[in-house]
Amino acid sequence: MANDKPNISLTLAALEAEVAKPEPFVLALKGGKRITFPDLYDMPAVEAKEFFDQFEGADRTDFSLLEQWLSKPDYEAYVEARLPLRVHAALVERVMAYYQQTVGTPGEGAASKS
Repeated sequence: MANDKPNISLTLAALEAEVAKPEPFVLALKGGKRITFPDLYDMPAVEAKEFFDQFEGADRTDFSLLEQWLSKPDYEAYVEARLPLRVHAALVERVMAYYQQTVGTPGEGAASKS
């Protein structure tokens, strides 16, 4: 009996090198403060799935999710900015759209580059 080894089609290192990593989304506030939104798609897959499920569900508010998503100083600066609800809602949409456009929706492959 032959001792055949299967051919390796892909390595994790090659796949990680192939996947584009976007620049973080940075919001400039008044007074020169900046808030950096970390890449949710860079989270471990299970944690990201849970986060997106929470984001789309009605169980949590945007602010509780932002508190989980942003660093503590960035979250505090965001709250202190006292953005009107319409601006807050538009910002959350823009941040999510930014990451979806740059890397695609989780589980659906990369976004089109065209």
